[in-house]
Amino acid sequence: MLFLNYNKDMNSNFDIKDEKEKTWISITGYRALLILRILLNESCSSKELIEKLRKNPILAKSTSKDTIMTSINSLKAAGCIFTRPTKANNYQYKLLSHPFILNLTPEEIDKLIVIRENIAKELNLKEIFDMNGLYEKISDLTFNDEYKSKIENSKPLKFISNELFSIISNPNIINKKLLITYNSPKFGREEFEIVPQKIIYENQKAYIWCYNCKYESLGLINIERIFEIKEISSNDNFEAPKIYEVIYEIFGDSINDFELQEYEEIISETEDKITVKAFVNNEFLFIQRILLFGTSFKIISPAFFKEVLINKIKLIQKGYEQ
Repeated sequence: MLFLNYNKDMNSNFDIKDEKEKTWISITGYRALLILRILLNESCSSKELIEKLRKNPILAKSTSKDTIMTSINSLKAAGCIFTRPTKANNYQYKLLSHPFILNLTPEEIDKLIVIRENIAKELNLKEIFDMNGLYEKISDLTFNDEYKSKIENSKPLKFISNELFSIISNPNIINKKLLITYNSPKFGREEFEIVPQKIIYENQKAYIWCYNCKYESLGLINIERIFEIKEISSNDNFEAPKIYEVIYEIFGDSINDFELQEYEEIISETEDKITVKAFVNNEFLFIQRILLFGTSFKIISPAFFKEVLINKIKLIQKGYEQ
């Protein structure tokens, strides 16, 4: 068991003790590193630094304005450069630069990007954003604007902000009405309400499977096309319809073996093709049925189901490749 024990004779040190050995660590050095870590993330005044350090059980009793100044001076001596605290900047220390830089070559940055691209193919949506956060921290440590830009512009799902992901990944939004602003491929920028059913991540694309209140239809919303979630209804859960219509054609050899299902109706029929309307409430089984027609079918509508089917076929191809 590992625990901390203060040394009563040396107030600038503490020991980490386990059952077999004892290690001495400088509290002064620990304080300086903790201040550096804080200032890497945000600017702070002496008062704010004191408040933060006093929440640390190791430094709670040994933090004052004098010890803060000593640590700041130590960091300056090590090569850190800070803004001078003045009334104009609310007497805050802002870290401008430091010598603790991660030195990477352009080739190493390119390799990191390739590694991320390959790993991303095997991750779920949350893991993608966790990995992007890790890469952002790595790029920050380089203090190289070109590297930062390269890593930022090559990240998976770069058009989905962390704020938007935080909202859509919250299970509490399921069956709630969301008012969104959306970049529609057909109509451009428009505003409408959706009722999310589930989040889908396939072929490195993120979607919301939802009911669109404006168009009264079930379908996929590409999350990268959402400009903003303007409002989340606080009312009780909305029960979205579970059935949607798919119109498809079959032709070729499939015509001879075609059997109409109870949830389907024939819209038109010629010697060359049959046009069918299906009322789908079990998407998995319907996709299995459609794929049995091989290459002798065509989806007419809705557009979202074409995308669902394409994604499913790509996943099948990927499985065979592996």
